[in-house]
Amino acid sequence: MSEPAQADLIDIYTYIAQDNPEMAERFVDDLVRQMYKIAELGLSGSPRDWIRSGLRAFPYRQRCIYFRIYDDRVVIVRVLHGSQDIDQQGFSDQD
Repeated sequence: MSEPAQADLIDIYTYIAQDNPEMAERFVDDLVRQMYKIAELGLSGSPRDWIRSGLRAFPYRQRCIYFRIYDDRVVIVRVLHGSQDIDQQGFSDQD
């Protein structure tokens, strides 16, 4: 998981925890479980080459998990709300 993706999860937790810390923990845990499923099951997601070459996205619970698939690993790049405007500036070519 990239540093920006880790920061995204912290932001998600912090936002939800303002109202319900227990729900925030369950929600972030669920997102992380979904990330493992993407890696373990080879869920390919949808190409997002218009943002960055090789970038893929998997929508889940009003969030979008952005990742790259390599021969030996899957790297989670970002975890953003589905309604956020997405552009190249939020994504690096390097993980």
